[in-house]
Amino acid sequence: MDSFELTRSVNPWDEGDYRIHSSVVEAPEGGFWPAYSIERIRGIPDAPKQAVALHEVRAQSFTSRNLAEMMAVSHGVQRVRTLYRLDC
Repeated sequence: MDSFELTRSVNPWDEGDYRIHSSVVEAPEGGFWPAYSIERIRGIPDAPKQAVALHEVRAQSFTSRNLAEMMAVSHGVQRVRTLYRLDC
């Protein structure tokens, strides 16, 4: 197989009690920054639904919108798995 072809959307992605929504933000120097938001979909009933507001990952820009979206999911999953600064 010579090329990679996305066969299904990776947005949104469920990880435990959370759902990660991927997005992209245009980088000023061109390309796209990964961006994600995280919401709680189950667990503590009184916890806020939004666990992380839209967060841009400005470490690296990508020329492909699809690749930036996949990286956004990866960053969001990492944040959920470490429970780093989740609002609920």
